[in-house]
Amino acid sequence: MSGAGSSRKLLSALLCFTEERPTWTVTDLASELDLSVTSTYRYVALLREVGLLDSASQNAYRVTDRVLSLAGACEAAQAPLAEIALPVMTRVRDEIDETVLVARRGGAAAYCVDRVESRRPVRLQFDRGQAMSLHAGSLARMLLASMSTSERARYLEPVLATLSAARTAMLTDEVLDHAHAVGWTESFEEVDEGIWGCAAAITSQGAVIASVGTAAPIFRSDQACRDRMIELIRQAAKEISVEVDRHWASSD
Repeated sequence: MSGAGSSRKLLSALLCFTEERPTWTVTDLASELDLSVTSTYRYVALLREVGLLDSASQNAYRVTDRVLSLAGACEAAQAPLAEIALPVMTRVRDEIDETVLVARRGGAAAYCVDRVESRRPVRLQFDRGQAMSLHAGSLARMLLASMSTSERARYLEPVLATLSAARTAMLTDEVLDHAHAVGWTESFEEVDEGIWGCAAAITSQGAVIASVGTAAPIFRSDQACRDRMIELIRQAAKEISVEVDRHWASSD
């Protein structure tokens, strides 16, 4: 968007504050954003003025509790996905005894919303809120497939050069468009060696809002087993999608 350079830099400064990096000095922010220290001081001062930043120490800044209202607004504007999906996820886990997860995209990453873990000693383990690269694994790639061609291109531009030819082939527009059209995909050893996974899109009013998937060690998932898991995950996605739409209908 033209004419929004200053606004973009201001928001970029705010988005630098993450769980992994909760405090920043102005000098470090300036270096991270490739801005002058003077300009960065101006952006920090504005964010302090509206109550989004405060001093963490003599030289560093942190986000304030005011951002919690933004998190609350995010939750209020979305269906309670974990609550809706949990019974379906649990039923699928009980049938296949493999970990079942639901993920949602946030910016340039996918995040685990909730999971029901396998009861077997060798199993996939994920924490709620755990971030995943959009290009690796069926659960995240299903969300990448739902993005527009231009959004995908911007995300993939710095990523493709780091991947093998086989992995790159899974990220072409043709392949991603197909996954989006059929509503599911699978992966082999994209995140962890020896792990197969599959995922399907959860939709609301026709738009993809999340994905549900499972993963299993290849040694205990032959083709017949994988076919069964794909069938169950696709059905789970449909059930969750129906319940999400029902939630919104009852909220109107």
